[in-house]
Amino acid sequence: MSKVRKHGMRDEADVVVMLGAEAGLSQEDARLYLRLLRQGKLPASESEPASRLLDRGMAIVSGDGKRIIPVHPRLGIANHYRTWREAMVREINERRMRVDKLILQLIPIYEAAMEKNMEDGGG
Repeated sequence: MSKVRKHGMRDEADVVVMLGAEAGLSQEDARLYLRLLRQGKLPASESEPASRLLDRGMAIVSGDGKRIIPVHPRLGIANHYRTWREAMVREINERRMRVDKLILQLIPIYEAAMEKNMEDGGG
């Protein structure tokens, strides 16, 4: 069982694993998010590594553009989940469209075989 550290934080490695397994973050993003939460800000020069956190709504750029600030974990994880869910729904819908196109390609093959069977006296 993991030990709880100061501020209720479990072992960082466990948290990184949980952020990966439950929130779908890469280890790199999970570590950066934890660092951002601990420090409360990062210099804007780190916006490239933090871009995925920014895109997922887990961090924001300060008004003066000089810092990256973490979003409260309740909102940040919810934002990330929402963007993940939207991407999954989009992928499901796109896959359904591809399957529908495939079905339309397969129908004539099926119908031709059934017609041939009827002509041959089969049933």
